[in-house]
Amino acid sequence: MKRFFRRALPVMASLLILGASSAAAQSVTLQSSNGSVRLSGELLDYDGEFYRIKTVFGEMTLNALGVTCIGLGCPDPGQYAADITISGARGAVLDLLPGLIENFGFSSGLNTVRSDQGTWGWTYFISDPARVPVARIQAVSGNSAKAFTDMVEDHVDLAVTSLPASTEQIAAARLEEVGNLAETQRQQVLAIDALVFLVSPLNPVSSLTRSEIARVYSGQITNWAQLGGVSAPIELFQRNPDSDEMRGFLKAIFPPDEPISLARATAFKSDSEISDAIAANPFAIGFTGFAGIRNAKPLAIKGACGIRLYPSSFNLRTGDYPLTSLIRMYTPARRLPVFARNFLAFAESDLAQLAIADLGFVGQQQERLHLADQQERMTNAIREAGDEVGLQSLQGFVKVFSGAERLSATFRFNDNSIQMDARSKRNITQIARMIETGDFDGRQLIFAGFSDSQGSASGNRRIARQRAEQVAKAVKDASPRADLSKLRIRSVGMGEVSPVACNDTQEGRHVNRRVEVWLK
Repeated sequence: MKRFFRRALPVMASLLILGASSAAAQSVTLQSSNGSVRLSGELLDYDGEFYRIKTVFGEMTLNALGVTCIGLGCPDPGQYAADITISGARGAVLDLLPGLIENFGFSSGLNTVRSDQGTWGWTYFISDPARVPVARIQAVSGNSAKAFTDMVEDHVDLAVTSLPASTEQIAAARLEEVGNLAETQRQQVLAIDALVFLVSPLNPVSSLTRSEIARVYSGQITNWAQLGGVSAPIELFQRNPDSDEMRGFLKAIFPPDEPISLARATAFKSDSEISDAIAANPFAIGFTGFAGIRNAKPLAIKGACGIRLYPSSFNLRTGDYPLTSLIRMYTPARRLPVFARNFLAFAESDLAQLAIADLGFVGQQQERLHLADQQERMTNAIREAGDEVGLQSLQGFVKVFSGAERLSATFRFNDNSIQMDARSKRNITQIARMIETGDFDGRQLIFAGFSDSQGSASGNRRIARQRAEQVAKAVKDASPRADLSKLRIRSVGMGEVSPVACNDTQEGRHVNRRVEVWLK
């Protein structure tokens, strides 16, 4: 049964005994200030700002400031505190959200008290400086699938996931009138994450292809010598079967719609446990999220053409690392309590992004990387040079970006479309804000378009430049308060020079079709 009624929390003398009493929904009457309008029905929800009632005309939402509530079921606005429930992926619930909530409380002048419920979740009691309760936040940890189910069945207010909503989950949410989870307004990116493969710092192997990883975990490769390491048996570590990390691993490494046969591996319940075990074992391999690297050594993912990309914070922010993912907060298509809305707004702030980095995750703030510090990129560019990309193209690349820094903001386009993806739209807002605040005054901002290797080199340069100009225009349009005379904005089309992925797969070609931002 759906939880239609979330009763307001009574104010009590002690914050630690704050609780939410449950009661059956009761009939109430909402009357306008002049008495000319009266609506009666079953009170479904009250969030401190709005009443939601079920009437003979259907569900209706009314602003509490404009009406008077009459009836035994009416909540006391003076005793209201928000009651917010969350279901989510284990790592996000246990390792990310607590830090964000505590930083939000500190920045807002609120007191936060945490009560742990073992490994399955926690409760935060939030109060103002006078110790008057403001909110109670309860979270249950599990996996993304459970989080979606809990929200669709109206058991929780928010779902935090490390896997995107599937077609089936989107359809279920629509059926239950939770909203279209595919829409950007129904989801908010909290942090950037990635599937990372780890070995001991004593292991000489530094990169693997996805095919090699698949053969390792299916038992076809059993000795490190087969991968360029020492002659020793490979010990397989993995996450527990119902974890998001395990599901992400299976989806990323093994071809879809093919049977998967895994060799025997030791399973761990948390990223920290598996990472520490790998760091202490020179013959082990395993995988975690980015925040779980700890003292182990992360491996680069190598394409069939030889291009390698390491799971650095910069490569995750640019989206160049092939196993990058996002930690999202999904919201239902109904009004959330003002406390929840304020928290979600805080999660977008620069202060929250710094807190996310301190917690070991990757925030969405801009990072800069000088061309001189991109040696792996230059190696890849030379390796992939050929008939279409010769010495002149490489020299042109170096000439344009010599002495410049690449910003982590990278713009990519949906396949067969001129529309930018969701992360790109956020990057537009970020770069526009930085222009307006004068971060680039006196500098040259270069929007550089790159392409895959399909088609002619000249055609690819032309298309790449058009995309760069499109992004530059979007950024200018989003900067109405900027004095554009204080900086120079330039668009260039680099084409297929300097790929960040192999062009032999659709995924690699998509990654290569991008617009980078450089500061000179």
